Formats: sequence, structure tokens, C-alpha cells
Amino acid sequence: MSPGLEGDTILALRKLRRHLTVWRLLTVVGFALAIFMTIRGETGLSSGPHVAAVEVEGIILKDPDMLAMFDEIADDPDVEALIVNISSPGGTFGGGEAYFKALRNISNNKPVVAIMGDMATSGAYMTAIAADRIYASRGTITGSIGVIMQSANITGLLDKLGVTPEIIKSGPSKAVPNPMEELTPNSRAQLQDIINELQTMFLQMVSSRRDKTVDELRAVIGDGRIMTGTSAADVGLIDEVGDENDARLWLQTTHDVSTDLPVIEWAIEDPIAWWREAGASMSTAIFGKSLLSERLTLDGILALWHPSFNE
Repeated sequence: MSPGLEGDTILALRKLRRHLTVWRLLTVVGFALAIFMTIRGETGLSSGPHVAAVEVEGIILKDPDMLAMFDEIADDPDVEALIVNISSPGGTFGGGEAYFKALRNISNNKPVVAIMGDMATSGAYMTAIAADRIYASRGTITGSIGVIMQSANITGLLDKLGVTPEIIKSGPSKAVPNPMEELTPNSRAQLQDIINELQTMFLQMVSSRRDKTVDELRAVIGDGRIMTGTSAADVGLIDEVGDENDARLWLQTTHDVSTDLPVIEWAIEDPIAWWREAGASMSTAIFGKSLLSERLTLDGILALWHPSFNE
């Protein structure tokens, strides 16, 4: 074989290899898309009348994907009712309020039932009260109706290290609380006013959904206490101790939503969910369930319950 022909053969083989690589890649992508569409079909976009089910888990944030899914459920004529399974310590005040409004929008056209899992406190309870009926197990931890703002004062540590922070700002109340400066009585009073205002908003939301006055709620849960599902039923924060079977029976007897209808899980498809979970697991392994681990992901006004890391 002449040198020229040998070079042409090598070049042809290289082109063939590239073509095969492209086709293999396209095959993998096509296969992945097929799996995605199959999963998507099983998590909400299937045809036929059904009861939609949504999981609200972990820290509640103002998630645009979750809110968009709630809008889809509201507009889907095949969804005859919604069951929201909640297992969360709460989250940001804005996130809980956004979920509340989205679920109330769904409830305008179809019944919504909330079922509390092991925990549904603070912002998670704010989400639950948007439902037309609330169920919990006897041992569910709920309540913690309130808001919190957290910070730290590290000025003593900085003094020991010989570090003097220089802070230049437009006014004395700008950027407070700030760990690098003492919280003045005036700033503390301003922050407390904000917390009190948001607490009142939260109680008003509960009052509008649970047929109790704000004063009645303050007397029972105004201190932000947690309680079991049984105690929550006793004071009227939930409707009944029960599970999905009880929810389906209620939907049938009060809204004529047959118990024979299938329950279809609606979920947000996250192609990198495994990466997020790995990161969350690593964070927990390093920091544990401590104040620090929460503050890595949350900031500002929180409607969140979490035991102290000293407990």
C-alpha cells in the first residue's frame, strides 16, 4: 500500500470513529429522553381523571418550579383533587406564604387536603392551612407558629484576635443585625417590631383558615410552642388524626371525588437531584443538625422550627 493510500485509510477510519461516537451519543441522549418522558408521564402529565399528590419536604423556599407545578395542577382538568403530603420543619416566611397562596388558588376549583408526616411546623404549617382539610398522625410534630431572625455577636472574639472591624454605612439601622458590631437597643427594638408584625400576619392567616380569632390563637399558641398531632386536633389546628385513606373518604363524601380514582404523584423533575442530595448529605455529615448547617442555606426572616444544637 502506498503512503498516500495508507493515509487516506487512516483518515477514513478516523471519520468513521467520529461518526460512531456521535451516533452513540445521540442514542444515549434519546434513551435518556425516553426514560424522562416515561417518568414525567408517571408523575403528573398522564391523561385521565385522577387525584394529584404532591410531596412538600425539607426546607421550604420560594421555589419557582414548585409554584409552576402548582399552577399546572390548578389548570389541569384531569386533576379532580389534590393531596399535599407535608414533612418539613418550615423555612422562609416568603416561601411558606407563596405555597399558601398557590394552594388556595388550586382550592378555588378543586378540593385540597393536607396530610402531615413526622413534622409540619412553622412555615410547613403555614402551607398546610391552605388546604380545605388537614390530617396528621398522633405523633406528628406541628405548631411552632411564629417567626425568627438569627444572628451572632462575634465582637468579643475579634477583640481577642486583635481585629477591629471598620464599618461605614449610610445610617445606624443599615445592615443590622451585623455579627461584627453590637446590636444597639434601638436596632433591637426595630427588629423586634418586624418580628411582631410578621407574627401577627401568621396568626391572621391561621385565624382566617381555622375559625379562631387572633386573640384566641395567641392565648394557646402565641408563644411558638410545638405540639403533637393529637394536641393540634384538640385545639383545632388540624381537623382530624388520620391518613390518606381518611382523606380519600372525606373527598368522596364531601366532594364526590371517587375513591376509585387513581392517585398520581406529581413531582419536579430535577436531572441533578442526585448531586444536590450528595451535597446535602456531605453538609450534614460535616456540620450535623446544628444552627450552622441551617444558616449555610437560609437567611433573613424564617418560619422554621429546629431544636438547638445543644439538645
